[in-house]
Amino acid sequence: MATEKSEPHQRALYDEKDATVQISGAPSDQDSNSPAEDEPVDKPIPWTYKWIALACVIAFPIGQNWTNASLGPLKNTLREELNITNAQFGVIASADSFVNSIFPILGGMILDWWGPNPVTICCTVIIFIGSVIAAAAIHVTAWRMLVAGHIVMGFGIAVLDQAQQKFIYHWFGAGGLAFAFGLENALSSTVGLVAGMVAIPIRDKTGWYGWTFWVPAFFCCASMVINIFYVIFERTWIPKSYRLTSARAKAVAKNHGLNVKKTWSWDSLLHLPWQYLMLPGTQILQSGGANGFGVSAADMIRMKGYKEETAGFMTTGQKVIRIVGAPIIGWLIDRYGHRFHLVALAPLVYILANSLIGFTNAHPLVALVFQSIAGLINGMPLNVSIPLLVADQDKLGTAFGVWRAFNNSGATIMEVVYGVVQDGTEKMGYGRVLIVSSCIKAVGFFIGLSYIFVDYKKLGRGITMTRKERERREGDITDRDSDPLTKRGVYKPWTIYTLSALVAMIVTGWTLFIKYLS
Repeated sequence: MATEKSEPHQRALYDEKDATVQISGAPSDQDSNSPAEDEPVDKPIPWTYKWIALACVIAFPIGQNWTNASLGPLKNTLREELNITNAQFGVIASADSFVNSIFPILGGMILDWWGPNPVTICCTVIIFIGSVIAAAAIHVTAWRMLVAGHIVMGFGIAVLDQAQQKFIYHWFGAGGLAFAFGLENALSSTVGLVAGMVAIPIRDKTGWYGWTFWVPAFFCCASMVINIFYVIFERTWIPKSYRLTSARAKAVAKNHGLNVKKTWSWDSLLHLPWQYLMLPGTQILQSGGANGFGVSAADMIRMKGYKEETAGFMTTGQKVIRIVGAPIIGWLIDRYGHRFHLVALAPLVYILANSLIGFTNAHPLVALVFQSIAGLINGMPLNVSIPLLVADQDKLGTAFGVWRAFNNSGATIMEVVYGVVQDGTEKMGYGRVLIVSSCIKAVGFFIGLSYIFVDYKKLGRGITMTRKERERREGDITDRDSDPLTKRGVYKPWTIYTLSALVAMIVTGWTLFIKYLS
């Protein structure tokens, strides 16, 4: 891509774990010669602040994770109680992804400009309101109202994940990013494990499945309270020099306190580097391909002759692997690198899991183990590569917004497609669903190989390197705008293609969603 346009003034992402705080805004030298209160300080962030912040931040989506984990085990119950088809269940399962096909992009721009503190409070409040609507829908057996509740939750979920990633990068930096993400994934998996295991017992012990929707509403409220505590903690106990400063605050500082009215800039979307855009531009339906087995695993196991409660325990029990494995995989990525190699390996493991559950007599737990391993080595390497490929803290929220919009559009499309395929299969079987999922993942394997090639040829092996190797190489670089390891540029044809593909996916997802909602 020789005609790419260089971005010489990008804000580099330093390793904030071991280095100094570099993201706080400060007036430039020409604006002021005296030290300002907001200037970066030449000392590391204390670990006490880091761990308290991480404990709060990873707790923000607990209620949402509980809700999502409860749906799978209750699939058969919801079909019977609400009198819905598999395609309509797919609409329920993808409702939050539906709204997340557009909003994360705008939300990411707002997040970068206004900062994550006020945005996350709005998100957790919206998620709580949506969870109450979803729980109330069970009382009146209105599945469309249940969809509405999940759509409302989706508005909050859309940006909360991006804010989490900005927070985690700020506190732990590029060096500890994968390990911190691993801890966040471990907590999410723990919540999912408990939620999935108790969904059927709650229904059976209380005599009513509606309590499985009120429990997550309580946890959504708890997440909202934790979010408020975090903001108070940051604004009260943490010195200004350690805080994550919004782009708006930086602009105000540079203008000597003058009011800055701009809400967000489209430049952050149009000037994302091709090095990052190659990920969403090629992943397309890969997120949906991973759900061919995952979302309906409990129903697949039930159809093999196991009791519904046993199927629910098996499906959620596999999350133990993610709980234990996520921090380990994160640590291994930080230590040994090879992120794109894992991305290429994951589709093969997904295909193996699909084959075992759908076309062999192997015990379902064997397939579930491989499914869990595939999920571990697929998502995390991609997520921790994004900050390295964007290399600009002020565009990170927008980048994660585009990434989430692609993933959610793909998930929305494939959830409905899987439901339609299953409804058209004899005895409501999952054979065709698993074949479609495996075909998508087969393409994903070759995409992963192409990432490795690009990394070696165009990115200076930056995604393959370990943290120490990268730091050593960056220390030897004299011109960051010319070295492949640090150079980031806009390639307009690829930007146009990627955004066009996103629009096409959003339109397709909305069309399918609305068609099967009616």
